[in-house]
Amino acid sequence: MALTLTRLRWALTLNGWRRSTLTLVLSVLGALYFFGMAAMAVAALVVGLPEAELPVRGAVTVLVAAVVVLLWTILPPLVTGVDATLDPSSFVLFPVPARTLVAGLLLSTFTTPIGALTLLGLLGVAASWWDTPAALAAAAVGAVLSAVTAVCLGYGVTGLMSSFTGRRRVREAISLLVLIPLMLGGVALSRVMQSIDDLLWLGPVLADAAVWTPFGAGLGAGWAAAEGRWGLAGLRLLVALAWAVAAAALWMLAIRRTVEPAAVGSTDSAAPRGDRATDLRWLGRPATSARTAIAARAQLYWFKDPRYMASLVTVPLMFVLLWFMGTSGPEGATAILLAAGPVTAWALGYSLSADIAYDHTAFHLHVLAGVKGIDDRLGRVMGLLGWALPVVVGVTLATVAMHGDWSVLPAILGVSLGVLGACLGLSALVSARWVYPVPKPGDSPLKTPQGAAMRTMLVQGTSLLVTLVLLVPMAVPFVVLLVTGAAVWSWVTLAVGLAWGALALWLGVRAGAAWYDRAQAETLQAVQSW
Repeated sequence: MALTLTRLRWALTLNGWRRSTLTLVLSVLGALYFFGMAAMAVAALVVGLPEAELPVRGAVTVLVAAVVVLLWTILPPLVTGVDATLDPSSFVLFPVPARTLVAGLLLSTFTTPIGALTLLGLLGVAASWWDTPAALAAAAVGAVLSAVTAVCLGYGVTGLMSSFTGRRRVREAISLLVLIPLMLGGVALSRVMQSIDDLLWLGPVLADAAVWTPFGAGLGAGWAAAEGRWGLAGLRLLVALAWAVAAAALWMLAIRRTVEPAAVGSTDSAAPRGDRATDLRWLGRPATSARTAIAARAQLYWFKDPRYMASLVTVPLMFVLLWFMGTSGPEGATAILLAAGPVTAWALGYSLSADIAYDHTAFHLHVLAGVKGIDDRLGRVMGLLGWALPVVVGVTLATVAMHGDWSVLPAILGVSLGVLGACLGLSALVSARWVYPVPKPGDSPLKTPQGAAMRTMLVQGTSLLVTLVLLVPMAVPFVVLLVTGAAVWSWVTLAVGLAWGALALWLGVRAGAAWYDRAQAETLQAVQSW
């Protein structure tokens, strides 16, 4: 059965590649890139570690393995999800025991590029003990156990989150809450470690603790063997084996809960409450046209759809990051807080770049209703601007007040409003012209759809470069202000920002509307195929 599942997995993968040459090319390039990066990292460890002291070598190998296992534990539940080609829920109708299914899925995972990279990478870390044969053998066994633990933890935690957090709102709340430690973790760590000496002190402490956890027990056996402590090495291997078995049991538990029949009559959806047409209001007024109706619906989604709310959560978090950077720097470094206004404007403006994709199958309502492109584009922009414009102005005023120099207010406000208009115009074009897969309604807002990573990176990366070009008209008078210090250039920046932001917004809306009218059927087909 394990070999059958492996063959099935590759049959599905090859069929997907045959349907799309671009997917095949991007998959090959991505695999070559990640394998190349891993090979260079492993080569650095194999060449450099033998020259280091034994405690340093052991701590480095344990911490590298711990990071790999930790990434497997965090990323699948929050970002990637399970491999769509062999989702356990696909086997509900087949009498496959959970133990057999886990074995087959585990084996098939190690034949995928990411699974093979994990196994070979951990074996490469173990190979850094090549000058000590006994340590090499113990580390190699521990590396295999760590790889098994990593895969089982990743898919086990993912399955349990999907089953125990069965209510959609619970899953959405968890997905949003995890953004906080993910974004602030680096800041907290930087405040703990203020120097290289702190890092050198903290590394061995973390490694000593990690060798008893599922994250570092496997490679900790090689460290103990290199020190000649054979009993400790054997104990750590037993601990690593116990963690691997526990992780596999966790995965089996998740599979058993996943394949259980879904309960009938879910209470997650609220019952209809009469005629809700009157609830569509934009800026407190009833929606009386196609534009205002779309604006009202978009405004509603911003505060009820977690995929949109994820963008809102990042705004205060970015403010906190800038505050940390300003307060931890030298005196006067609080000027970095002034970037909060433009950064907020950029984050909110660019968040519309996947608006049609977020609609998913609901986009067919616009097509069937014959909504014009200009109404669709303006309605979505109005749904955001109704509350985003006051937010950007408020953040700008607050940061200037914290900085204490009100003479820069016109310039910062001009840059912020210009960025908001330019990014909204770009998003109005991108969301209609270059749609790409996004998390479906009900999925984690951090989840990356299967096979969408490369296309998403290309669209977002290109859009970011275009955004930098769009900032040039506002950057010129702002740089002149910084160089000359003349107050007149602050007002010039405000005027240029308002004019350029409005022009870029209008041009983007018109271009997006033209493409919407020209290819709405193809857009609907692309969105529904994800």
